[in-house]
Amino acid sequence: MYEILPYSPELDQRFDHFVMQESANGTFLQTRRFLNYHPAGRFNEASFALQKSGTIVAYFPGVEKEQTFVSHAGTTFGGPIIAKPYYTGARLFEVLQEADQYLTANFKHSILKITPALFAEESPDMLEYVLEHLGYTRHTELSSQTPLSTGVDPLENCNRNQKRLWVAANKFIEELPEKDRWVYRPLETEEDIATFHKFLTISKEKHHVKPIHTLEDLLDLKKRIPENLRFRGLFFGGRYVCGMLQFVFGKTKVLHDQNISPDESFTEFHHTTPMNLFALREAVQEGFRHFSWGISTENGGNFLNENLFHYKESFGALPCVNVRYEK
Repeated sequence: MYEILPYSPELDQRFDHFVMQESANGTFLQTRRFLNYHPAGRFNEASFALQKSGTIVAYFPGVEKEQTFVSHAGTTFGGPIIAKPYYTGARLFEVLQEADQYLTANFKHSILKITPALFAEESPDMLEYVLEHLGYTRHTELSSQTPLSTGVDPLENCNRNQKRLWVAANKFIEELPEKDRWVYRPLETEEDIATFHKFLTISKEKHHVKPIHTLEDLLDLKKRIPENLRFRGLFFGGRYVCGMLQFVFGKTKVLHDQNISPDESFTEFHHTTPMNLFALREAVQEGFRHFSWGISTENGGNFLNENLFHYKESFGALPCVNVRYEK
């Protein structure tokens, strides 16, 4: 009844059309246009689709790592991605049962990182129910998002400390000539993005880690998905003081803070406060409904960075979860 369609490069456009136009829970993060920024050989490709009578009904972008299917090691969440007509109780169970038989026959372990409710056009509840009843175990990572409303200043949802830092920064700025005050603007040039990446690297080194993306990755992604990726920067007296890499999820009106890159040698005022507030206010003006801050957990969700989560809460963030299923 169903046919397994293994990934091959000539299927890129077909898979991408399915993800963006025909699926109930696909985002640009599962498109080949995004995933192919990873150089050949970085992953052992294992993506596949299920089709029925020549029509794709589900897509599983993934890689193989030590006999484990991971959907997808090259992105935050990978799948399964389900066709809209098949996102019903009976059909979904049938499709996932077929895929599960394929995964069980070809891998010792499977990890499915499903699209969170925040980014999916359809609720993941049905998908989660079926996976659980197929024997998969649910694991969560704690994320957060700030709801946005037209006509409501995001500053109103901030806690007392962030409001105090905002007032202090504004008082400092107001005492300067207008030409020396701050500017919040897009980062467009290669020089701008190189500056962003330099300070991101310095910030990450404090925690003994490296940025997920190299500078070359960022420049490549900016060309690949210009409608889904953008950079913003805060400048003071012409000096870069903070930047942000944002992912744009247009279908669900979500703006995601992927990385913030502060120049931590800057001490005139607490620069991440205006950076975040400018980004939140811009998101409101552009009609976004949610501002996503990403996860605050480590080690697959086993450790909560309470300070990081509290910091996000100080900007009105509410909890949500990223879910993966393992078998």
